[in-house]
Amino acid sequence: MTSQVRTALLSFILTLSGILTVTPYADADGGCFQGTYFVRESSGTQSLWTFSQDGTYQSASSAEVARSFGHIQGAWKKTGARELRSTGLAFTFSDGNGDVGVPPLRTARVDALMSFTKKCEEVEGTFEVRFFGPDDDPLSELGEFVFSDTFTGRRVTVN
Repeated sequence: MTSQVRTALLSFILTLSGILTVTPYADADGGCFQGTYFVRESSGTQSLWTFSQDGTYQSASSAEVARSFGHIQGAWKKTGARELRSTGLAFTFSDGNGDVGVPPLRTARVDALMSFTKKCEEVEGTFEVRFFGPDDDPLSELGEFVFSDTFTGRRVTVN
């Protein structure tokens, strides 16, 4: 076997082994973000954050009833090898009004920055929340800063 054939064969084998060892959570860019994470915020709030392969995400929070807001839905974007940025929206509601939700009292926007461990088993980051009135555009305006927090989380898996 010539050295060129051996080199080509070795390259093929190394490429194939790399393909076979890719994590089942890997995306086309080599990340591993997709999945659901159990998140604990510094404030004590607990949440479930789900990142989908199509770049969308959803979040359910233990503070929804106490703070009168609905589930968060939004989008995420890869910003580094194991980093992403997300923007999500949720509607907030007044307490006890007969016209609750028509329109919502405010729209909340949650902007988060996060980084993941090597196999995306854990995540940590920061987020900030801004409020927008019913006639404001939460996708293009600055809004009213409400608060920020830090968080850590772990991927939800089946044992």
